[in-house]
Amino acid sequence: MIALSEKDYDKPEKKRICSEAYFQFFHAINQHCKSAEALNKIISRWIAPLAEEMHIGYLAVHLDTPSNSLAPQGKHINAEIYQSDYDCNQIWGVKFITPESGICILSTAPERNYHWTDLEKEEVHFFLECLFVRFGRARMGQLLSKVSISDFLTSAMNSRGMAVYGKELEQKGELKNYNALFMNLKNFKYINRAAGQLKGDEILVKYCRTVQGFLLPGEKLSRPGGDNFFLLVRKERTEMVLKFLQEVPITVYVENVQKTYRITANIGIYQICRQDNIDNAMDLATVALNEVKHSGKGVDKLWYAPYMMEKIMHDKRISQVFPKALTDGEFLVYYQPKVTLETQKLCGCEALARWFHEGKIVPPMEFVPVLEREGTVCNLDFYVFEKVCYDLRRWMDVGIEPVRISVNFSQQHLKNKRLSDEILAIMQKYDIESRYIEIELTEMSGAKDRDAMLAFLQKMRDYGICTSIDDFGTGFSSLNMLREFHMDIIKLDKSFVDKIAMTTPDSASDRIVIQNIVHMVQDLQLEIISEGVETKEQAEFLRNIHCNMAQGFLFDKPLPHDEFEKRLLGSRIYHI
Repeated sequence: MIALSEKDYDKPEKKRICSEAYFQFFHAINQHCKSAEALNKIISRWIAPLAEEMHIGYLAVHLDTPSNSLAPQGKHINAEIYQSDYDCNQIWGVKFITPESGICILSTAPERNYHWTDLEKEEVHFFLECLFVRFGRARMGQLLSKVSISDFLTSAMNSRGMAVYGKELEQKGELKNYNALFMNLKNFKYINRAAGQLKGDEILVKYCRTVQGFLLPGEKLSRPGGDNFFLLVRKERTEMVLKFLQEVPITVYVENVQKTYRITANIGIYQICRQDNIDNAMDLATVALNEVKHSGKGVDKLWYAPYMMEKIMHDKRISQVFPKALTDGEFLVYYQPKVTLETQKLCGCEALARWFHEGKIVPPMEFVPVLEREGTVCNLDFYVFEKVCYDLRRWMDVGIEPVRISVNFSQQHLKNKRLSDEILAIMQKYDIESRYIEIELTEMSGAKDRDAMLAFLQKMRDYGICTSIDDFGTGFSSLNMLREFHMDIIKLDKSFVDKIAMTTPDSASDRIVIQNIVHMVQDLQLEIISEGVETKEQAEFLRNIHCNMAQGFLFDKPLPHDEFEKRLLGSRIYHI
């Protein structure tokens, strides 16, 4: 049985031992002890002469700390610090309480056939206190070092930790044996919302541990932040790891009910080459992930290819030149006519932006998605809207009766609480009646900004401004949108109309779907317009099922201002 006395973690009392060995021992600790490893080296070098001087024959440490986020298994150490000839019956120890409510016991015994005097025993007790304080400082240094390279929530590496590990592989010439994977968990914000923040964190922790459990020694996982993860995996195991990551089931208890969430991810993969460093590998895997998320290809993983970087550089150029291009008036407004199918008469038009830059037309698909991601598309939308109001005012001033013009507004605008007021201010500036304006919004892809959308639509109704949903049928829940959002016009996406002219086995079913959409919209007392009409067959089918309006190349392509003005001055009847 070891006799114990107990001490809290506190600074020791005034030092009473002033020997040369004692001074050398603690001077070395104070000057060079930055980690547990450094402390071990110092003890190995300096403990023997100090132990001989103090007649210590045995010295050991027992450490037992509880688990925490940085040490999920806690810390458990049983180690002999020094041993010579001693009597085990004379072992006694001092028990200390660590800051995290753990226990540290320093045990000691005098040399065999030596008995400490009361003063010497007091000095040994004081020495153990000092040693415990130094242990605590070493552990704190080690903890701070780990914190700097670890993710606090999951205990996985953070980006800095992965960079440090990657550089170690570089120095060994082993990095080329790995592939880099950058992942973003799909729809995790909805899981977080459904399960709650605390359960969301628990799911992330379990996901991280599950993935780490699948990795082999040398393969590493890091969490840069949020629901993003980066992995280094052996090249020969890459496909195996990708298959594992396709769906990772995580089970937690939510309100005492066991629920399993099947976690999937978008993944960008980069095959590391001999000349690569870890920073380059992380960057290019991120580029590949960016392509997965924005390519529209419907895939959840892609290997990096040079065109992806070229696309990013192209997008950066777009971002850089856009503000000046807008100021310099490089964007022109074109008008694509809308036609009433029953009468084939011009009944409206859609305003479309066309960019003329350095003598060439920049296709909308090259710049609109870039501006959409950055939010600068809002500047373009208002630019187009003001041009439309200017043109409407000019036509009316010279006696030309205009038609209702629809203007596209990105979902990004819903973040702007003054959107309605800014639209109305521009209309008032040019004295434009509400019957000449239609605000067209793209179908929402989820529940985000629902309240903002409802408030905006109500404000437009209050002022008699027509609203429409663009690309109907391509979003997350089209039927739910019809129920919740009271629009005036539904715009059927071109992908539906394309199927009308097909002669595939499914074409009959496609026509039934389109017909029922049209009837449902009209039963709700809304108007419906079909975009992308290019053939007489499509127009005739739509007219027969009583679709109200259409637009497309069959009637007219988007026209510059002067050509559209000629349409307004003409008969306004299309003969097809």
